[in-house]
Amino acid sequence: METRQNELEFARLPVDKVLFRKHVQNELDEIRKEVEETCAVAENVCRVPKSAYEETFSLMAQMPRDIPMPDMMWLEDGGIGLEWRPGDGIATMSLYGDGLVVYGASLGNERRVKGTCSLSDPILLPNFLKTLSEAFQE
Repeated sequence: METRQNELEFARLPVDKVLFRKHVQNELDEIRKEVEETCAVAENVCRVPKSAYEETFSLMAQMPRDIPMPDMMWLEDGGIGLEWRPGDGIATMSLYGDGLVVYGASLGNERRVKGTCSLSDPILLPNFLKTLSEAFQE
């Protein structure tokens, strides 16, 4: 629990971008390792395409500094998942290497949003990130 709290505090500090990117890359490397180990011993496992790792890194580089580091995980359907838990809510983003971001959030009774947009979407993606940022300010 203390480690997770330290990660959250780290992610909220106005840290050096190089350090943040290194942290993101380490998380992605751990996911890649888990996927490779699983694929080596199991059949019918969806690999994560290289482009999904690249897109996740790109998205995290765009992330506003007031949004903490998400839990990052391998999705068994071949994607990378990002998850945040602001307050009593939950927000997720999934990337599969196809240039799209699948996102959703339940941030209380009146704030629910879900959708799919391009990683380069100039409206939907920034609005979702703004909503997520505001959820951590409450």
